[in-house]
Amino acid sequence: MNLKTFFVEKAKRTYKIKSIIRKVTKEGNKIIINVNLEKANFKTKMAVAKKIKSILLIEKSRQIVLEEKLKEDKQFVNLLYSYDINICNPKWLFKQLTNDIIDEVLQDKKRQESDIWICVNEVDLWVEEQIYKYSKDFKTTNIITNHIGKFKRIEKKIYEEEGTLINLSNNKRKSLLKADLILNIDFPKELLNQFAIFDNAVIINLDGDMNIRKKRFKGRTINDYKISLDASDDVLKYIKESHLENYDERDIAQAIEKVPKGKINLMS
Repeated sequence: MNLKTFFVEKAKRTYKIKSIIRKVTKEGNKIIINVNLEKANFKTKMAVAKKIKSILLIEKSRQIVLEEKLKEDKQFVNLLYSYDINICNPKWLFKQLTNDIIDEVLQDKKRQESDIWICVNEVDLWVEEQIYKYSKDFKTTNIITNHIGKFKRIEKKIYEEEGTLINLSNNKRKSLLKADLILNIDFPKELLNQFAIFDNAVIINLDGDMNIRKKRFKGRTINDYKISLDASDDVLKYIKESHLENYDERDIAQAIEKVPKGKINLMS
């Protein structure tokens, strides 16, 4: 792990404790919460979040993995975010598995016979790598963006190196009208719903939850996924060795920076 990560979980038994020092303790790479947060008031939750932040500062870390049960407490999760704590989540792995998910959607259809539409406004190294890859894999690659100028350099580079044209567009009436495979990298639902979208499109949505409000839309929006880990997988081995069975394996994959092997089950 490049970034030291702590696993935060509830103690097996909790007691009424007044001292905040005893409410939150560190045991190896685990941070143990010794109070019942389900019955705790806002002040107690804030104190617990502040103590976790204090431990991370001492350990020169800012990344944690939350036990699944703790993730359900939205108030506590928001408090942790307010202290600038990075919480591992399944979206990291979603991005790493994008190519596998596209193949799962295409099934027996070849990429060379398919077109892809990518909705993206912000450019980083990962986005650039994906565009470059898809421009070689797919029949046509279409970039839908409000910031066409940001992608001109990538368009020029691909054309000069590969002789391949990619299409840049922001036309809300026409850009996605024939799009049967859409990879939405960072469009929020409010923006994507401004576009006329092909009725039977499959939308792979990498960030947030997407809901297409168009009544005629009969396609599929993929917002989430589950993965059934292979018995020999490194992530599964780490979970067993570290006794992390109460955590989401997708969060642990981010923490140890491993892309697991297994069957992907797509979810709307």
